[in-house]
Amino acid sequence: MNRYLLTALCLITLLWQTTCALAMTGREVYEKVHELRQKALDRQTTATLVLYDKGGSTRTRSLIEYSKKADPEAYKVLVVFQTPADLKDVGFLIHARTFADRDLWAYFPEFKRVRRIPTTSQDDAFFGTDFSYDDFGGPPNLDDYVFTVQGEETVDGKQCYILDVTPKVHRKYTRFVAWVAKDLWIHLKIAYYQDKVLYRAGSFTDVRMVDDIPTSFKIHMENLTTGHKTELTIDDIKYHTRFPDDLFSQRSLERAGR
Repeated sequence: MNRYLLTALCLITLLWQTTCALAMTGREVYEKVHELRQKALDRQTTATLVLYDKGGSTRTRSLIEYSKKADPEAYKVLVVFQTPADLKDVGFLIHARTFADRDLWAYFPEFKRVRRIPTTSQDDAFFGTDFSYDDFGGPPNLDDYVFTVQGEETVDGKQCYILDVTPKVHRKYTRFVAWVAKDLWIHLKIAYYQDKVLYRAGSFTDVRMVDDIPTSFKIHMENLTTGHKTELTIDDIKYHTRFPDDLFSQRSLERAGR
């Protein structure tokens, strides 16, 4: 009996050690997320956004996004609206020297001028949608956050880590909770809080593999304070693109990428 007990204890110890070895910290999980986001930076995306107001009325917009990775911590992004007519050729440009240091500009053909967007406004609504400028802003600087694993949960049949993420620098949100799919390293759900109040929440569905990069083709974001919702659907996406630097200039922004 003692021999059986000793064997059982050895097996329990081995399983415990294996579990500990496989467990990941919150920072390690987000390093995986970060690595995938870097891999996905060279791309061209066309997408449709449908905006739903509290009364159920809808508005539809379409855009094209170009993105380019530069050195290990630099990237550039250009977003241009194609429809509707009152938003056609309105654009948004990012130059990131590092993940923590970036410049943002917007262009409005009606005023024929490029306007700098202060980084303090990066959490503001992106052209009337429920996404923020930061949602289109590329990988973040991981050193600006504290990551804590809160547990695990299955979302849409995929096992996820649940992480509590707190910014070290001032943001509109005081924390967010993210459900990160194991092995895919993408968000499946996200919830933003201002202190204890949940004010914005999103879901990422229709996940497909494109050039070995897991990609959510449908993203739903809701402002829980106003009841306004936005659904983004990817119509087409190409990775491993090779765009010239002059596509990401302020002149190109004024010319809608042409």
